[in-house]
Amino acid sequence: MRSAWLAVPALLMLCGCDLLDPATAYREAAQRLRITLDRVEPNLELAFPLERSHLRLRLTLGVENPSDLHLRARSIGGRIFLEEGGASRSIGALDFSRGVDLPPGVTTPIVLDLSLAYGDLREAQNSLRSVVLDGRSGTWRLEGQLQLDVLGMLVSVPLRSSKHVGR
Repeated sequence: MRSAWLAVPALLMLCGCDLLDPATAYREAAQRLRITLDRVEPNLELAFPLERSHLRLRLTLGVENPSDLHLRARSIGGRIFLEEGGASRSIGALDFSRGVDLPPGVTTPIVLDLSLAYGDLREAQNSLRSVVLDGRSGTWRLEGQLQLDVLGMLVSVPLRSSKHVGR
């Protein structure tokens, strides 16, 4: 009878720690997510006086889940930057808190809409004019975090992606 009890620790050692912590596989799957900034669609809405103008950005992310586990994103947060002419300007912050399912083996598109007032864009207005209105070369960059729900626990995944546009 004593030898039967010795088999339990030996079995756990052979099977690994996944039996002791089932969230390990989910955490590893979360770290393997690939996030791309697939599309940036700026729409400048001019109004008079200029302070009432807005820049609306529609960002499309592609979140690839190469694992065989179903994951769920709870939120996406970060900042969007525009790099143009050797300078990087912060355009604004995004906060997306609707849940999104990330099925296994699939790339899921996530569309984020961001509206920025003219007053928030004063520092970046020359870069925006050059890239958005004149069609010159620039790079949109997104930096932030993707929060995943892993068996009731939050797991943060860094989000860094960029998209080159223009000539």
